[in-house]
Amino acid sequence: RRAIVALWEKFTGNADQFLAWLDQTDFFTAPCSTEYHLAREGGLAEHSLNVYNLLHDKVTRHFGLLNEIPESSIIVCGLGHDLCKANFYIPGYKNVKDDVTGKWERVPVYKVKDQYPCGHGEKSLSILQDFFKLTEAEKLAIRYHMGPWTSGVTTDYAAKKSFEAAIEKSVLVPLLISADYESSHVVERGK
Repeated sequence: RRAIVALWEKFTGNADQFLAWLDQTDFFTAPCSTEYHLAREGGLAEHSLNVYNLLHDKVTRHFGLLNEIPESSIIVCGLGHDLCKANFYIPGYKNVKDDVTGKWERVPVYKVKDQYPCGHGEKSLSILQDFFKLTEAEKLAIRYHMGPWTSGVTTDYAAKKSFEAAIEKSVLVPLLISADYESSHVVERGK
């Protein structure tokens, strides 16, 4: 929590209004998914910090792009890309058959209860724009951070063309996509 708050304060110099909003959500206690990566309490905050760290390493150490991509963009994209998941999951139960005993058990799970259903990247972008003025590169990276899994990209010609244009317009787009993907499939694998 402290590391995330410190980074947001560094991003704007005055993030009080945003941090007050963040504290009114379940961001720091929410899972990151219903059953996949970090589907446990605090998973969303952990994932966001993981993505920030990977994105920071890519920009600074791996590609030397700090002159092109400022620290503020790394912070807002790394920490803000999944704000859409705040106040998104609710606890629930499902019945699962125990492999050993063959008996059905009621187990706790997380379920989706989307209170503002406007898309994934779009929702994160909408929330952030309520508090901050974002650059074009930041907007594109957050909007398309799900990469080719972004809704419509593989089935709709216009959506595919928009996605490809975003990648061509800003290197921050593929960097955030890869940091998010590597975080969920490598860093957080099995957690």
